[in-house]
Amino acid sequence: MSAASTAQVRDPADSCNAWITAFARSAAIREAGLYEAYEAAEAARDLEACDRMAAQVGHPHDPPLAVSEARADSFAFAGVGEQLAAGIKPIQWLVRNYVEAGSLALMFGDPGCGKSFAAIDLACCIATGTPWHGNRTTPGAVFYIAGEGQNGLMRRFAAWSQHCGIPLSGAPLFVGQRPAQLCDAIAAAEVAHAVEQMHEARGHKPALIIVDTLARNFGGDENSQEDMVAFIANLDLFLRKSGESGATVLVVHHSGHADKSRGRGSSALKGAVDAEYSLTKDDAGIVRMEATKMKDAEQPMPVAFKLETVELDGVVDDEGQPVTSSVLWSVAHTPPARAGKVGRGRNQTLALSILDDLIDEHRARLTGTGHSPDGARVKVDEWRDRVIATGIDRKRFYDLRNTLKDAGRIVIEFGGYVRPIGDESPL
Repeated sequence: MSAASTAQVRDPADSCNAWITAFARSAAIREAGLYEAYEAAEAARDLEACDRMAAQVGHPHDPPLAVSEARADSFAFAGVGEQLAAGIKPIQWLVRNYVEAGSLALMFGDPGCGKSFAAIDLACCIATGTPWHGNRTTPGAVFYIAGEGQNGLMRRFAAWSQHCGIPLSGAPLFVGQRPAQLCDAIAAAEVAHAVEQMHEARGHKPALIIVDTLARNFGGDENSQEDMVAFIANLDLFLRKSGESGATVLVVHHSGHADKSRGRGSSALKGAVDAEYSLTKDDAGIVRMEATKMKDAEQPMPVAFKLETVELDGVVDDEGQPVTSSVLWSVAHTPPARAGKVGRGRNQTLALSILDDLIDEHRARLTGTGHSPDGARVKVDEWRDRVIATGIDRKRFYDLRNTLKDAGRIVIEFGGYVRPIGDESPL
């Protein structure tokens, strides 16, 4: 089925739903082995045959041919004078001075720096209309696409609610039940469809959609410009089109291996986003968030937080011990001290990033196999081989391993497994 035909829409306001319907129909027609026949009927403008085959696979009322006349209206120009006369619209904020409504934003940082806690904090504040650390929010529905770890995620939401004294019961805050491979247009359309269904069922317009993390919701090669462009296009076409005025999409991502001032992978992502936020965590546990890009607004002041441990009320483990999680708590922002050498050097940082990559790869393989992705583990030997492949020699690797262990950055577990120390997971 041609891309041009699926892009034709009667009403621009219905573009997202039309794409969802078209992709679902295309997939069903391919699966039924009718693709070539459908293409031939479409080329011959045989609407009756197209509709018959669409109905055969459960998707009747095929729209492409019926709306071909709309193609002339799909692109148009408007006079600048007339638009200026209609009035300039001010920036609409989800979080005053920090997060713009309808934008594409990126939040990146090293493993364990608190990225997911920051994303959860934003989600809860916007869903409940709570000021975000002194900055006014515009309430709206929030959809959180988590790569994995539903139980851990629920503990973090519970900790936020308990710590802030704000119930989440009844709040328009929704969590996806599995990762989404957003490089794929059909998968992205399915996510948009799920958002729209929740909107119709609950009556809440989407304001913010969080993708946490890019690695676990990508489905391609982060270093490939082609894959990254497809990912960005799908976010724009499907997720940001959600709701009447368009939703903000916030992507949570890892820092680059060598360049910590940018997100990992293709630079196409930085060029595409409207806003970018860098998160770092120092040896004292201070989490600093700084806007490194604001396309249409002044860059706001950097902010700082501490991760505070919360014992969840009435929740104990199988030994009767309290279950805990963490929340962000505002502290005064001060410039970061110069990083110490222990566990923070270039090679140590590279080794930790490689360990995080291996954990991501193992979790991706476990997803859909019936095993919990939370059970993904990495052998020290596998980590060693990957680090050595970057040009670091074997003896240097063991020095790195011991330095990171002594600095409390990793733990070696029974059976020769290694994991990073930071958050309760490397999100």
